[in-house]
Amino acid sequence: MQNTTPPLPRRYAFKLLANMASVPVYLVMEAILPRALGPAMYGNYNFATTLFQQFSGFLDMGTSTCFYNALSRRQWETGIISFYMRIGFAVAAVILLVSLCMLIPSIGGLLMPDVPLWLAPPAALWALLTWWGRVLRSMNDAAGVTVASEIARTAASLFSTGLLALLFFSHYLNIHSLFLQQYFMLGITAWAYWHVTRQHWHSRERILHFRLDREQTRAYTREFFNYSHPLFVQALLSFLLLAAERWLLQWFDGSTEQGFFALSQKVSMACFLFVSAMTPLVMRELSIAWGQNDKRAMGQLLDRFAPLLYVLAAYFSCFTLAEGAAMALIFGGEQFTAAILPVQIMALYPLHQAYGQLAGSVFHAAGRTLTLRNITALECVYGFAAAWFFLAPSEFLGLNLGATGLALKTVLMQCLTVNLYLFLASRFIPLSFGRNLAHQVWSLLFLLPPAFACREITLALGIGGTDSLLRFCASGTLYSLLILGVCAIFPPLLGLSRQDARELLARLKNARTPNSK
Repeated sequence: MQNTTPPLPRRYAFKLLANMASVPVYLVMEAILPRALGPAMYGNYNFATTLFQQFSGFLDMGTSTCFYNALSRRQWETGIISFYMRIGFAVAAVILLVSLCMLIPSIGGLLMPDVPLWLAPPAALWALLTWWGRVLRSMNDAAGVTVASEIARTAASLFSTGLLALLFFSHYLNIHSLFLQQYFMLGITAWAYWHVTRQHWHSRERILHFRLDREQTRAYTREFFNYSHPLFVQALLSFLLLAAERWLLQWFDGSTEQGFFALSQKVSMACFLFVSAMTPLVMRELSIAWGQNDKRAMGQLLDRFAPLLYVLAAYFSCFTLAEGAAMALIFGGEQFTAAILPVQIMALYPLHQAYGQLAGSVFHAAGRTLTLRNITALECVYGFAAAWFFLAPSEFLGLNLGATGLALKTVLMQCLTVNLYLFLASRFIPLSFGRNLAHQVWSLLFLLPPAFACREITLALGIGGTDSLLRFCASGTLYSLLILGVCAIFPPLLGLSRQDARELLARLKNARTPNSK
């Protein structure tokens, strides 16, 4: 069968364009929610939804990654989809059952201190729909129908965000209407993903069916078990660590500090939207390369894309760090002034998130899940120790830094763990760990000074105050022009040689010229 999958650059372009379209949507949503709910309720909402999102990640136990890798290699085997639907229904049943148990005061009061227990079932349903949407989106990426999938996602996001803005400006937005709006958004997005999948298989005369014979069920069960059972410990430890650090923040500092950290986390996620478009596509290529036993291709993929994605993330992160005060006030308003420092610290989180996803995907593609489990076990030791040190009061040998402390812990541990992934990956594929480590440092030193300089220049010119949206946009425009100039003069900043840059420019020129057949 002829391969009709669009090339990687085209699929990334559509993912990037979809993410670019989602940035204003995301910014509007995250600027509305803190203002509508206030720091305390915003913290309660984020704590409850994050808890169940982490729980769904534990129940996943790497099965969604196994599903993605298997479907990437065997794209016409529809039985994989049928089998994974059964896993999805099992995950849904467990999540909803646990959420009902949280309504018992002795259980819910311990796990969600000072949070209204009625939030548990709505938060669980939100987490479940989010997880299903992520699985369906990755399924489309694996099947190579990224373009149609991203168009559907963009349309659903624009419509649902318009509904959120309508609720806000008509003064009907509260915690209850917010959950209804989120269910609508997640449900229509999941339906759009599934519709794209059905159309893809029907157009190729493939029938999606949910019946599997006993032999097929045994074979898929064995495949998923062999891949995922080493990840049980990893998933359990990750869930316990992530849930414990948010629980410590809630226990020691309460919902308001939880809201400050939630805002900083959302701002960092906005910085990562552009980078996140590429990582699942590169992971697909890594999985295919490993299936062909082409370790050299895996090394080349990482050497080419890891520095590029790091600089792309650093471009946004450095600007957010310099404009932390403006970001906190634009997103949250005056009530979130105390969130400025956490926002600035968490701005650095996306830097290693790209590296982490790419390096981790090497181990997933290679099936080295035991290594992932061992790293996670080690991270739990130093990660929880760091969380306790930054969050606990002085009488418990801690610094009691609240949201700032959790932001510090998150960024520092991310940097340490990701570089450990990179080092171990370089042991079995041709990847230069030293060059990638050095690039992380010196590229950041290139990007930080222009970000702060643009902020000071726009303030000195009197364009507006610290929280002025006009001055913020002017600073961003000036910063973008400076960085574009630096990248044009010095391509190694992007991990490209001058020859690579010339070839890329030639491709762009050719792409602008219509092809004649």
